[in-house]
Amino acid sequence: MKLQIGCSGWNYKDWKGEFYPEDVPKKDWLNYYSQNFNSVEVNGTFYNLPKDETIQSWHDSAPHNFGFTLKGSRYITHMKKLNGVADNVDKFYKAAGILGDKLDSILWQLPPNLHRDDDKLREFCETLDNRRNNVIEFRHQSWYDDEVYAILEANAVICCSISSPDFTDELIKTADKVYIRFHGKGKDWYDYHYSKKELENWTKKIRESGAKGAYIYFNNDVNAQAPGNALDLAGMLKGD
Repeated sequence: MKLQIGCSGWNYKDWKGEFYPEDVPKKDWLNYYSQNFNSVEVNGTFYNLPKDETIQSWHDSAPHNFGFTLKGSRYITHMKKLNGVADNVDKFYKAAGILGDKLDSILWQLPPNLHRDDDKLREFCETLDNRRNNVIEFRHQSWYDDEVYAILEANAVICCSISSPDFTDELIKTADKVYIRFHGKGKDWYDYHYSKKELENWTKKIRESGAKGAYIYFNNDVNAQAPGNALDLAGMLKGD
């Protein structure tokens, strides 16, 4: 199984002195991060599409075996709510393509107020380029159903498995790869440290999934808990 493990972003001020050494300047954080992980999930692309030069700089700053997952534009998912977005998706793909073979996947996170609509989902999936690793993260419980998973499977779209206060820790497989986001299980999202036992349970699920690959990102960024947990899980999955 090919493992792509990292965090949901690398640019966090409170990681300095916790994950980043004090003497490493901010401009070198991505380089330092890429020495510890082989992938990163970029949340910033959800809010604004960076300039082409910025994306190119990410590509050039990372080693050859490093990958980026880009979070799809909120204009597509939260504003247009998947309606009539073919041109917008193409625009996002074009920008993402600058990363070349360093593009791991694209995450389309749906808003919590978008309830299940099979026809809308099917139309959106058919808009996506299935030559890319497209991932959909549902934030409303109504989507978690076998019929929905069948739509994703028919279009080779990966269902994002979520660990959070509001969802069960279920590993869902709709393609040959799995995708997991660890948001934390505490009262407040993102401020949580996963225990050894919790990570061991996930290690077992991932190993038994039958997936050819796994994208795994920790979003519990408060107090640099994400990189610590990501390193722990990576060690378990690799048998360290």
